[in-house]
Amino acid sequence: MRIVLDASAALASVLGRNPASQLLDVLDRASIVLAPDLFSAEVANGLWKYVVAGEISLEEGGAALDAALNLVDRSISFADLGQEVLREAALHEHPAYDLCYAVAARREGAAVLTIDRRLGKLLSKMKIAVVELAR
Repeated sequence: MRIVLDASAALASVLGRNPASQLLDVLDRASIVLAPDLFSAEVANGLWKYVVAGEISLEEGGAALDAALNLVDRSISFADLGQEVLREAALHEHPAYDLCYAVAARREGAAVLTIDRRLGKLLSKMKIAVVELAR
């Protein structure tokens, strides 16, 4: 299975947050794990929030960043996605950063691995596969 990994799922995976074990199982079974290049900045931003909140140290954040980036086999350039992302964001009245994952998945024939419910609803509306996790 081809997977597009979003930042929410990557953060849960590397920080051991629920449902980390299920997410890691899906990633282990994937034939390839892809992400748009904004993934790196989104993961770093998420980790920054944990550091500022005092939930993890800066060193733990740095290690988690490396671990999250290592989950991805290939990054997809925003330059290749941008025009389509902008059109879809306008059409769906949804932030463009989420549409990067959707457009990447559609182009690559992949399912999106996310724990972001809002993104999941959008993907379903767009008829883009979402990896379903056991509840």
